[in-house]
Amino acid sequence: MINALSLPFVGSHELRKDLTRLLDSVKKTNEPVVITSQGKPTAILTSVENYNQLQEMIDELQLAIKELADKSYVKILVEEKKKVKLGKGIPAEKLYKELGI
Repeated sequence: MINALSLPFVGSHELRKDLTRLLDSVKKTNEPVVITSQGKPTAILTSVENYNQLQEMIDELQLAIKELADKSYVKILVEEKKKVKLGKGIPAEKLYKELGI
């Protein structure tokens, strides 16, 4: 996980002056840049690739939170985990074959 304070900072004045260069740099290095206004961080300029990865992670986290909020789902997971620990689970190869993976 990237700490925003460890990223390079660029003031809004410099952003306006060197926008093309900054866009090229972000695209080339794939490293985000923190944009400041009056010395305070206000935004992060990042590549479309980084944005898409972040959005995908957010979507996956939202799904995981939704699943973990379902008490019956969590109960089944706990029961199945116990079966696996007791050696009564389905071997991965068999499960993959059943799922067509």
